[in-house]
Amino acid sequence: MRKYLLFIFACIHISTFGIEEIPSLFYTKSLFEDDFSSEKLSRDWKSYKSKTYVKDGVFVGVEEPNGGHDSVNSVVLAPFKDVEVSLRFKFVGSPLFKVTFNDSKCKEVHAGHICRVMIYKNRLRLMDGKTGTFRKDIHDLKKKGPLDKKTKQYLKTKEKNFNYEFEENTWYKLAIRIKGNEMQAYVDGKFVGSFTSEGIGHATKNKPAIVVDKQEMHIDDFKVRVP
Repeated sequence: MRKYLLFIFACIHISTFGIEEIPSLFYTKSLFEDDFSSEKLSRDWKSYKSKTYVKDGVFVGVEEPNGGHDSVNSVVLAPFKDVEVSLRFKFVGSPLFKVTFNDSKCKEVHAGHICRVMIYKNRLRLMDGKTGTFRKDIHDLKKKGPLDKKTKQYLKTKEKNFNYEFEENTWYKLAIRIKGNEMQAYVDGKFVGSFTSEGIGHATKNKPAIVVDKQEMHIDDFKVRVP
């Protein structure tokens, strides 16, 4: 009965912005988790342009020197639509990291990029990449040169920024929850922001990733759960 009441309370909780928060209890099944207690990154992780390693039970994100791309470490899982990804993180030099949601078989977008949350030291950005910047025709246009004004204006509708100040060398807990076309972000259990866009609801996301710009970013207790 107590668990049932807690679930009901979580479901009806409304944020100060008038947006209904997605309760963590909505996600009941664990798809993947890693506390990085092994001496090195497990074989479940696939790396691209990455010099990431494990030290003292922590994922240390490092971009490959002169690699021309952010450090990417991803896991391939059973396809999911709704999902919660949670982790702890600490800025230790890197200016930015991202939690991305991809579909390794989707050809409509560049590199299967569906949606993501970008975490800067002073803000979070929630982004729909499938119908935005990674849509194949738009990505191809970007390679040819500057985008026209109309396309730039359109892309602004495919992301949303929320101010949040993070201190260096301080641990924070991040939770990203996706339900249908909506994606929400929480820091240390507190609701930060929500963004709704049709690409977020892509039904066969299967490849969450940690993407680190430069070096270094510390990550721990990475978990993926679905309803």
